[in-house]
Amino acid sequence: MAEIRLKSTGTIKLFENDNTSSVTIASPASLGADRTVTLPDADVTLVSGTMSTGFAVTDITGQTALGATPADTDEFVLSDAGVLKRVDYSYLKTSNTPAFSSYLANNTSQAISDGVLTKVTLNTEWFDSDSTFDNSTNYRFTCPAGGAGQYLFCWQIFLYAANTSSNIEYVNTKLYKNGSAFIGTDMDYRDNEPRSVVIGNSVILDIADADYFELYGLVKQNSGSPSFYGGDRQTYFSGMRLST
Repeated sequence: MAEIRLKSTGTIKLFENDNTSSVTIASPASLGADRTVTLPDADVTLVSGTMSTGFAVTDITGQTALGATPADTDEFVLSDAGVLKRVDYSYLKTSNTPAFSSYLANNTSQAISDGVLTKVTLNTEWFDSDSTFDNSTNYRFTCPAGGAGQYLFCWQIFLYAANTSSNIEYVNTKLYKNGSAFIGTDMDYRDNEPRSVVIGNSVILDIADADYFELYGLVKQNSGSPSFYGGDRQTYFSGMRLST
């Protein structure tokens, strides 16, 4: 049979009946006031070791610097309506991807028919973060799975007359969405016909997964077959996600 003894020092000891061993509950060096220990309303098994009095500030503020951008699977602890939860960095970071920038190869021309709205064969890329722009077959940007959100698109076409004459009457650029004209920009020069025109626009759109976008242009001139020109990379189409 074990017995509990209260010592004059203020400690409590649980002795074996043969006095050969004991468990001591020690009091602080100076109580200063009464202390209460509340036991749970259930069976509790104590294990060996040292009980912690809690975290020190140095334990929770981080003594070691990460020294690099967190990995997507690095975790943070935060309070969600008072409940502590852990969350991966991938849910917290801001990323402006997918992002791409494509253009008609420098100093090359794409022949087009007069007065016919034609897709621009944007066959070269500066970058394409998620391989979302097809620069070899369909010449389009396609929003990938999980990529939906608000996007900024900007585009420009260098429209060129068929010969050295200044005979461009009318030009137009259009951003197509899912196979149909969506946004257009046009200029009418029939009172003062130029030889070449650079025209473009930009827009912010809310798009969904699998939406796709293509760049089209049109030149109406007096005679001959005009072209899109890639001189100084002035024919391009770029885009990036701003937010989810």
